Amino acid sequence: MNPARAVLLMSLALLPGDDRPLEPLGRFDAKLLPECSGIVRSRRHPGIYWVHNDSGNAPLLFAVRRDGSVVSSFRVAVPNVDWEDIAADGDGHLYLGDIGNNGGRLPVRVVYRLDEPDPGKAPEAPLRPTAASFYTFPQGGRFDAEGIFLDAPSGSAVVVSKRFDGKEAELYAIPFRPAAPLLRPASPGRLGTLPGFVEPATGADLDADQARLAVCSETVTRVYRRSGEAWALLAEVPYPPAPIEGVTWDGDDLLLVSEGRGIDRIAASTWRRGIH
Repeated sequence: MNPARAVLLMSLALLPGDDRPLEPLGRFDAKLLPECSGIVRSRRHPGIYWVHNDSGNAPLLFAVRRDGSVVSSFRVAVPNVDWEDIAADGDGHLYLGDIGNNGGRLPVRVVYRLDEPDPGKAPEAPLRPTAASFYTFPQGGRFDAEGIFLDAPSGSAVVVSKRFDGKEAELYAIPFRPAAPLLRPASPGRLGTLPGFVEPATGADLDADQARLAVCSETVTRVYRRSGEAWALLAEVPYPPAPIEGVTWDGDDLLLVSEGRGIDRIAASTWRRGIH
């Protein structure tokens, strides 16, 4: 057992059962999902969640259940340069965020829009994006990101910056009306910051009502509520350090995925105890 995992297990063991915020629901097959990096609940297929691996893995989307079991997988006809998160809208689309940028080395990043496949049908061919919105950064500035959600009113994909300098995470809009092509990439529109989110953000999801935003890190998940054009902190749930990489709403519960682990739940009753 590696030292980090040993410390994590010891930390969890010291917590009373009712005070453990992360409830394990199931583990992933380590051969299929060794580095799960994003999750979103399907809007069209009850009980289905879409997940994917991080960079260095095959360009595959997996349909899974809450217990981590794989229902089906679909190859996507784009490379997995640094897939970090996935989002969904109410019109049958998935948005795959190739948004990672470790060290700021990549000058152009992209969000792909896909038609959500039927997890009960065998794929006939790789999934091809119906749109791709590329973005770059003015004056040579670059940022890393691991969280994405869809803002329906604006028609934009919103990425959450991953910061390591102790400053609040920033939100940037990537347009999809129309999507920006590779030869004319968009400049991200800065939307402001997430109050109090000073940890490196690793995932995000907006609820179906477009009113509550969940953002996770390796040590805390926070819930925000829409307040005009900004986001106000609603609740926060700290937990012992864990390789948390993605979060999605499941009704009022939150489901989180981890590299090398599986799916955990933060029950609605748990995060509501952290309401400010």
